[in-house]
Amino acid sequence: MSELLDKIKAGSLHKKDIKWPGTDQTVHLRVLNENDHLQSSLAAEAIFKGTPIALQNMDQYNAELETQYLYRAIENPETGEKLFSNITEFRDVLSPEIKNILAEQLDAMHEEFSPDPYKMSDEDFDKLLADIKKNAKETAGTVSNINTARRLIIYLAKQLEK
Repeated sequence: MSELLDKIKAGSLHKKDIKWPGTDQTVHLRVLNENDHLQSSLAAEAIFKGTPIALQNMDQYNAELETQYLYRAIENPETGEKLFSNITEFRDVLSPEIKNILAEQLDAMHEEFSPDPYKMSDEDFDKLLADIKKNAKETAGTVSNINTARRLIIYLAKQLEK
């Protein structure tokens, strides 16, 4: 059972070495997990506490949520810990240009390791399915999006009906 749990945990711990924009400094970027999303949402909501989220400030709220995601996704490659000790320190080095570059890289990484099955083309889904058929144990462990796993299960169940 612990082997299975280790594989499940590994599926959500994908990391990628990237260069901090405009420098030669390498940092780790990692796929966010459910706890990261929850903590980011709670932190953004705390900042906007007492301010109703409306059309007037929705862009600011979403920008803060993205900042929170990036803060949690960027790690020191030597320690595997968050690169910045707190969100304020992170904001101090974050220009709009750097934030855009980092956000694009995080989005691309999520699409690579945790694709949204509703955005996934039939061709990409078929490729994932072919990869699983060739090497089921390793490929299935990289599916970290529960909706993708559901789509795979439904597809395979329909194949059994035929």
